[in-house]
Amino acid sequence: MLTLQTVADLLQAPLQGDPHLLGLPVQALCTDSRRLQPGSVFVALRGERCDGHDFIPQALSKGAVAVISQRPVEGPHFQVPDTLTAYQRIARAWREQFSIPVVAITGSAGKTTTKEMLAAALSRYGSVLKSEANHNNDIGVAQTLLRLQPEHQFAVLEMAMRGPGEIRRLAQMARPTHALITHIGTAHIGRLGSREAIAAAKCELLQELGQGIAVLNGEDPLLLATAASLWSGKTLTYGLAQGDLRGEWDPQAQTVTVEGLTLPVPLPGRHHALNWMGVLAAVRSLGLNWERLQEPLDLPLPLEGRNRHLKLAGDVEIWDETYNASPEAMIAALHLLAQTAGKRRWAILGPMRELGEHAPQLYAEVGRAAASLRLERVWLLDPDGEMQPLVDEKPAAEVERFEEASALVEGLQQQVRAGDRLLFKAARAVELERVLHRFLQAWQG
Repeated sequence: MLTLQTVADLLQAPLQGDPHLLGLPVQALCTDSRRLQPGSVFVALRGERCDGHDFIPQALSKGAVAVISQRPVEGPHFQVPDTLTAYQRIARAWREQFSIPVVAITGSAGKTTTKEMLAAALSRYGSVLKSEANHNNDIGVAQTLLRLQPEHQFAVLEMAMRGPGEIRRLAQMARPTHALITHIGTAHIGRLGSREAIAAAKCELLQELGQGIAVLNGEDPLLLATAASLWSGKTLTYGLAQGDLRGEWDPQAQTVTVEGLTLPVPLPGRHHALNWMGVLAAVRSLGLNWERLQEPLDLPLPLEGRNRHLKLAGDVEIWDETYNASPEAMIAALHLLAQTAGKRRWAILGPMRELGEHAPQLYAEVGRAAASLRLERVWLLDPDGEMQPLVDEKPAAEVERFEEASALVEGLQQQVRAGDRLLFKAARAVELERVLHRFLQAWQG
């Protein structure tokens, strides 16, 4: 259990205001004053939209025993140069009290799905702590670590980044025993400049792995080459075509057969089968067998915008992938659409973000992939015309571009009919889910 004295020692900062409280236990560390419980320490984090320091009086009035702040305040507090660094230091110290396996997952795509599948798989073997929602950044990873309890036997952490150094910082805090890297793609290439730079940033995880085990996608040559230049420890690769651990995927049965054992894949599509192989490799790296995975996993209901399959009245099916989009993820979703039995396959797509000068080339790659799949329709919500390179590749029998979401919704309402299969996918900032919601409201009456 943490006490205020422990916090003072970790932060190397005296408790100001009332040092007689140092023996008090800390019930929790809280960064949101609205959810603070009495006995907690409130950490005043500064964000893009608000400053936690503005809510210190509210936190104290709700029963905070102390505050971690970057400036002097009324009431018991620890004054530190940077509250986020302080929060992470406490999270790391808390994590170090536990000797359980900690699996850190990163990659350009598939992180969240792989995290959910691995957490569900490991729950067959013991109690699992996992990253919730999108708790995959500086604050979220710390929050997850601080939820570790003695009953947990495994921890599964998702780690995201938008630039160099971020994965290293998260790994230094989490001290993973196992690293799973799913894929090196082009997400954030506009920020980092090249796939090589993205690979280097993702593989920072390996540089903080110590004596742990790396689980790597054996179908990703750039990942393997980058990892080999940085890591010489234990490695297990996986794949459907390449890897130490190789599976045979049956898309109709939605299974993979590995080493003579046939196991159900939790989600449809080759990209999910490949991520499932990563899960199986991680389970193997933990010294566990797969016998408990022969029954289908109980995955949480799909998050809105991620892997959500909707079956509507009137024989219309929708793949809701509106949460985000990178070129590789968009191509994978197009393949999933093409494999979905139906009369007409529609891809309703919007722009991707952070592609920088690589955007024309990457849009063209998506266009060529769509063209090879012989989709019936590709409709684009593209107000600025940035997706023209995709259009130039003639991605479907019918291609239409819309500048206004309202016109796109109206077109869908007028032309969708029984037997149609639709995919919605775009960058988060495009808010393509609004188009989907309006269409669903109209369709369902």
